[in-house]
Amino acid sequence: MIRIGKISKDEEEYYFAFEDGKWREVKVKNKVWRVLKGLKYLEAELNEEDGTIIKRIYKREGRVISVDYFVVSQGELKELSFQCKEIGEILSRQVLLCENEKIRVYQYEGKYFDDKAQLQNYIMLELKKEIGNELITINAKIKAETDKAYLVTIKGRDIWIPKSISYQQEDGSLQVPLWFAKNNSIISEKEYNDIVSEKLKKYEEELARIPFL
Repeated sequence: MIRIGKISKDEEEYYFAFEDGKWREVKVKNKVWRVLKGLKYLEAELNEEDGTIIKRIYKREGRVISVDYFVVSQGELKELSFQCKEIGEILSRQVLLCENEKIRVYQYEGKYFDDKAQLQNYIMLELKKEIGNELITINAKIKAETDKAYLVTIKGRDIWIPKSISYQQEDGSLQVPLWFAKNNSIISEKEYNDIVSEKLKKYEEELARIPFL
């Protein structure tokens, strides 16, 4: 049995079959709709021929966590085997081309991607996340302090800043992650995007190489 849809508050699973060079939704039988804490998802048996390639996408909180490939064998899913070879490096990490007699995919940091566009998008999102975690110094006055947070005044507003994500410098100023500054309107959306865009420039050359691997 497989589950399709939102299987919990934060989790989703989807299955696709490879046919005529394209991915399509899997065929299923003996469908049963399940309801879990107000969430409704489909539980069913695969109705695909033996030898059919299946892709499973698992998401958590809207983000793709894993993509796995299988082959149907006697109605069950068997992990698909690949022959992989290194085709280059991006950001000092290997990019692998993984193939078998039916499909080819790319592997990077242990994750699979159907094509180079998906790989490029993944690397871009990971870089943005890394940049978002970088610290910036903010112009703020500390009004109060607890064991776990600082109460600061910024632009006439009081904001609690957790000590676990901030750093107080010797001159008393505070550093916070870029994402925290944006989410709490310490910097504007435009300022955030400008900072990220500027920092991404040093990766442009490597990212541009991906389509030519």
